[in-house]
Amino acid sequence: MKGSDLPLSIIIVGIGDHNFWLMEKLDGDVTPLYSTNLGRYRERDIVQFVPFKELKSDPIRLAREVLAEVPF
Repeated sequence: MKGSDLPLSIIIVGIGDHNFWLMEKLDGDVTPLYSTNLGRYRERDIVQFVPFKELKSDPIRLAREVLAEVPF
């Protein structure tokens, strides 16, 4: 949470058949992350989670999804 106001991007690629629901929650696309310790929501979304299994057949879409939240 403290890193959300820094120039930082975290990309997580899920490999395999595991249940990645915690990574999807950390990604925060559906529900913004809230820190009870800091008493605030994140400044910006710095985490991008991509399930490789769903995108491995489309390398262009995979690249778009991986880079979707990296600022330019």
